[in-house]
Amino acid sequence: MTAPRAGEVVAGVVDPVVRAELGEIELWTATATVAPGAERAGRERLGRLSGSFRAAERIRERAGRLVHPAYLVFERQVGLDPTEPSTALERDAREVVVTGALLPEHPCHDVRLAVLAEVGVPLGVLDGHRARGPWGLRAAVAGERWAHEGRRGEPLRAGALVVAGPAGPVAPVAGDPPRALAGGRRTQEAVLYALAVPGVASWEVSEAVWRAARYLSGT
Repeated sequence: MTAPRAGEVVAGVVDPVVRAELGEIELWTATATVAPGAERAGRERLGRLSGSFRAAERIRERAGRLVHPAYLVFERQVGLDPTEPSTALERDAREVVVTGALLPEHPCHDVRLAVLAEVGVPLGVLDGHRARGPWGLRAAVAGERWAHEGRRGEPLRAGALVVAGPAGPVAPVAGDPPRALAGGRRTQEAVLYALAVPGVASWEVSEAVWRAARYLSGT
């Protein structure tokens, strides 16, 4: 199988059992090389969004959340509390209600926040040097751990939905990936992923991943 080109949006494999239980869900992924100017561009982008986009009003309207309402329904389906943001990024974004600003940190953080504010799609970012695809969505099996842990660490809950690659699970279906695998300040090659859930058009999610890849690569 030919490896996807940088910036190419690819559909991951969703386990048929998961799809039968949760409906027409999809996993969309892309890789991107973080451009030298990505940090400045991300800071400027969030500055423009802070001035033109009323994120505080959206957070108030959606009971403290920035994500598209369909993701709240999905979170309830998989046993999460939709009143509590599932990622640190979205929890921190609540500060916009107080400060009026979407605050930058580093390119991988900033691209997630920009896309979340623009279209309400929650993105995940992995460090491409630590996590390799192809990617899929499935349930964790008994005794399985995060891909980087080997035999160390606490086993995942059997049946928990995870994004996984050939080496094993790399992220929960909703929430932050393990710190050791997550895209961060030093990431040079990023893996972007997002879930399309019932109520959100497939093209909206694939376009969000594509947009994030272009933001990071500066193309």
